[in-house]
Amino acid sequence: MNFLFHFSALSVLPFWAAMILFPRSSWTDRLVATPWIILPATLCYLAAALPNLPEIMSIFQDPSPRSLAVVQGQAWAATMNWAYAGAFDLFVGRWMFLDARTSAISHWLVAPVLCISILLGPLGFTLYGVAKAVRWMQQRQTAAASS
Repeated sequence: MNFLFHFSALSVLPFWAAMILFPRSSWTDRLVATPWIILPATLCYLAAALPNLPEIMSIFQDPSPRSLAVVQGQAWAATMNWAYAGAFDLFVGRWMFLDARTSAISHWLVAPVLCISILLGPLGFTLYGVAKAVRWMQQRQTAAASS
């Protein structure tokens, strides 16, 4: 489990680094061109989850904080959740990175949001939504002023 835990984290870091540090590089463009960049972390997730499927399914028989805590207290479950978060946060981070380009949101604004999203995905996504709304309002004001 230690290998899966660490590999799932290390497998997403190059993509985050490229999006944050080298946003205009053709190398970054090639790296993030496909959503399959989450595949290594997803495979780690599956490797931790599949052998323990009966225990995972037991949570749904008695859904409660206690039943979830019993399962989550095991190393394989922590590994599974770490890999899940790594894959999902990278998927959302990639979307924000690409969407910011098409929405003309400054990378100086997006880079801190991506940094936050690495470990606090929902907060990063919310902050990106705010940044996108601000950009949309600016574009509306500019369009209204020029007409």
